[in-house]
Amino acid sequence: MGVVALCAGLGAWTLLPARRGRRAVLMVLLALPLVVGAVQWRVWRIATAWPAERESRIERASSRLQQDLTAGVVADEQAADRATGYCGIDRRTAFRRLGDLAPDGGVELAVAILDGDGTPWAWAGRHRLLPEVAGDSLTVRSSKYYLLLESRRPCAGHRTAVASLLVWADPVDPDRAASLVERFRAATGVSLRVYLAGAAPNDPDVFDYQVDTPTGPRTLFSVRPVPPSQGDARVAALAQGARLTGWLVLLLLLASIAASTRARERFAFAVVAVGLLAFTPLGPALGAGTLFSSATFFRSLLGPFSRSAGILAATGTLASAAGVALWRRRIRRTWGGRALAVLLLVGAPYLVSDLARGITPPTDGVPLLLWLTWQVALLTAAAAPVLLAAALLRGPDDAPRGAPGTLWVAIGVALGAAVVGLVVWNPRYGWPDWYTFLWAPALLLLMRRAPRWAVIVGVGLVAGSAAGLVTWGAELEGRLLVAGRDVGRLGEEPDPFAVPQLEKFAGQVAAATEPSSAAELYALWRSSAIAGEDYPAELALWSPRGIPRVELPLDSLDLPEPMVSAFVRNMDTTVTTEVASLARVPGMHYLLLVRLADGAVLSAAVGPRTVLIPPDRLSRLLDPPARGAPLYDLVLSY
Repeated sequence: MGVVALCAGLGAWTLLPARRGRRAVLMVLLALPLVVGAVQWRVWRIATAWPAERESRIERASSRLQQDLTAGVVADEQAADRATGYCGIDRRTAFRRLGDLAPDGGVELAVAILDGDGTPWAWAGRHRLLPEVAGDSLTVRSSKYYLLLESRRPCAGHRTAVASLLVWADPVDPDRAASLVERFRAATGVSLRVYLAGAAPNDPDVFDYQVDTPTGPRTLFSVRPVPPSQGDARVAALAQGARLTGWLVLLLLLASIAASTRARERFAFAVVAVGLLAFTPLGPALGAGTLFSSATFFRSLLGPFSRSAGILAATGTLASAAGVALWRRRIRRTWGGRALAVLLLVGAPYLVSDLARGITPPTDGVPLLLWLTWQVALLTAAAAPVLLAAALLRGPDDAPRGAPGTLWVAIGVALGAAVVGLVVWNPRYGWPDWYTFLWAPALLLLMRRAPRWAVIVGVGLVAGSAAGLVTWGAELEGRLLVAGRDVGRLGEEPDPFAVPQLEKFAGQVAAATEPSSAAELYALWRSSAIAGEDYPAELALWSPRGIPRVELPLDSLDLPEPMVSAFVRNMDTTVTTEVASLARVPGMHYLLLVRLADGAVLSAAVGPRTVLIPPDRLSRLLDPPARGAPLYDLVLSY
């Protein structure tokens, strides 16, 4: 990508006028090899001098660590100090004022005002641990999954204001990105291992965070910087270099286009830009991965120019601009040009309809931005052949005459065709074959003599109507396709992946510390590979006699407790792992039993991946579902 852009930039510098644009292009050209060279040097240093690079990363992270920890403590103490001013006001106002102290961004901070007996009186933010009245003005509280800094201040009404700063959260927590440790890792690329006071190993890299007290310094907790592995550091360096190079390439092309004095030069640079988007990972390098993702749009009709919605939109925009430019040249009409124009007009609806089949709705819903991306891509794809056809049908003596009355007729015909399309669309077959011809009159009317601006507006409205309609239909077809896959998992159809995944989880249970609580059971499940496959699940710990000790119902499976208890009681004492396949409603369920060292049995049951199995309230609390309307709903009837 950088080599192609460098060649394009050199061409731009030689073609552009001496006093206009060459200086800006030259500056970007000089910066481009410097950035590429710096990235290559950094990758080379990681590959050949990793011990020194690793030590340098630790030193840089350690110098910033003190600042971040101090800033976090200051924010925590300031929140507690400000909360003391709300202890004597009415409760409704206190809730509102405390909400202003818990920021939406930055490190996670929670505030609470407690009565003298510890009962929460007002609070705001997310409390990982229940705040306590007793304790020093600044202390550390921890559990197996969280470490918090708490600041306490006495206030009016024998109450106590408590502010809690999230320092560390266990990796099994799906919402740990707001912790101080995770934000530090995102900023520096260096992770932190946190230890309670006095529990850190004797390592020169360990940093003790201390506060001054009347009796001397007191260690609150200790951290040890953990740099990334050599492979991860190399991947991160390449990704950062690709991002910087991508922005420089974009800046180079924009500067070249802006500095060009002739239309053909600007068009040539635009062609280079579209080519880079189509044949290089420029789009993802710029951070626009969703726009240029083949997971939400892919069609092989135009080759690399239709592999994503972003590339298709850029290609359609360039082709539309080419049509307008060709129209302005007023080329001579020929029979071959007229035949090609007719083919473009007739094929435009079919082209858009075929490209719309590339739309793939995500399983967690379609956001508005993605919908608009699809529609813009199809709009430009529909407008391009129509504008090219208009340019071929116009001649040097074909000046516009009169008011563009046919423009409104064409728009009316297009809107009427769109309304008919909403009526005749069939969930099973889509649109009938004859429906595409309804758009032909609107396209032909646009070819009548009219000012260029009027035709462009008409093409935009007609193509926009068609693009909106086919986007609607393609999204519905995608929803039906996903729903059909869901239905295919129902009944007695076996799942070829469930049993191997459960067996892997059994091996993980055998290698890990045996869980004894619901929290430990959930942490063990969250760290497994099967947890990321969206299987509905229920977990439990049982006594050897089949009496439940700990239950973790993440989803509502059709496995009554007496049934699972019977499997536990009948489990062969000579084996440590069993997997049973059960034909239940609405599909096959799989039950894993793992005998632990103390004789207890861990059960993990999974069902078919379908929306017919709703998540339990506990699951919705631990891992909230994505916001937005679901792709589809299924109803099971008897």
